[in-house]
Amino acid sequence: MELGDTVTWRARHFGLPFTMTSRITDLVAPNRFVDEQVSGPFAHWWHEHVFEQREETTLMTDTVEFTSLADPIGRLLDAAILTSYMTRLLTQRNRWLVHALS
Repeated sequence: MELGDTVTWRARHFGLPFTMTSRITDLVAPNRFVDEQVSGPFAHWWHEHVFEQREETTLMTDTVEFTSLADPIGRLLDAAILTSYMTRLLTQRNRWLVHALS
């Protein structure tokens, strides 16, 4: 992927279909890139991927900032449900990547 590229993701979460399109808004290859939602279910989505070479392996660190809805109900939903859900989702994805690439 390159700076300015977009990618559209389709997935099911909580039994509901979601589609999100993100744009690569920052890229320092091969160490870091940021994708930000341009359309989709979030009021705000910013996702940084950092790659650090560690001897014979690579450590990937995800940092995500999101807001589901831009109102008090959205902030309550984020705190009560989505923050832990997103943490588990990214952790599972990263574990899958480790197994798939090894």
